[in-house]
Amino acid sequence: MIKQMKNTLTLFTVLVISSALTCSSQDPVKATSQEYESCCGAQPVEFSYEKKRIYVPNVFTPNKDGINDYFFPVVNDVVTDVWGFAVYSIEGDTMLYQKPYFNSKMPVRDYGWDGLRPDGSRYKGAFRYKMRVDDLQANKHIVEGRACAVLCGSGAEVFRTKTGCYFPAQAGKEGTLDKSAVNGERDCF
Repeated sequence: MIKQMKNTLTLFTVLVISSALTCSSQDPVKATSQEYESCCGAQPVEFSYEKKRIYVPNVFTPNKDGINDYFFPVVNDVVTDVWGFAVYSIEGDTMLYQKPYFNSKMPVRDYGWDGLRPDGSRYKGAFRYKMRVDDLQANKHIVEGRACAVLCGSGAEVFRTKTGCYFPAQAGKEGTLDKSAVNGERDCF
């Protein structure tokens, strides 16, 4: 009986030690940011209506480094005005930013969203946008979609390899995307 207890105790000790070794040898699990899962690649970034061209980036980094700090549409010279530029939470229940009117001759800092909520706190993750664009012939079109505000730091490293991400710095001429342009982000990811 004592020998059987010793064997059982020895077996139990071996099992405990081996399971401890197995658990400690595993790589730590990296937390992935839920806010960034749906970012990039799912929504169009170029819109075209007759001769109107509008590029809307699908990601920006409002970290005040002078690169990709504002979220805004880039339009060609056929678009005369943008009305009701609004940014909402991804659920669409909270307005984060609204600019009733602007045109492309205004400085970006006067109409682009800087990633702040109305209370001054930073927004992180996916959001919705909507605006009306008018052209020289007074034609009106609604442009809407989804994009993401990326806060540099923990969690942002997923954007090193994430595909389909287009930044404000990649705006081409005439309201188009220039895929050959680099995004300019050096320190964020």
